[in-house]
Amino acid sequence: MADYTLGGSLTLQNAIEKNVRFADFLNTRMAHALETQDPTELHYVLAQLDDFHSYMWRYYKKLATERSERMNPGV
Repeated sequence: MADYTLGGSLTLQNAIEKNVRFADFLNTRMAHALETQDPTELHYVLAQLDDFHSYMWRYYKKLATERSERMNPGV
């Protein structure tokens, strides 16, 4: 399994590292869960996906606050 860790600090380096590791994690674990039709494995992968989603939203909110000049409400 790729090393994917839950949570973490909201830094650019950590966000990029989590993204790379999560992509690798999904490539191996999600494919395996779907191919084997294993509900337990799929549940585990979905829990990791939920954590990744939460982390990225927290990172987005941090950027929206710190770099509000880059926000474009029309997008």
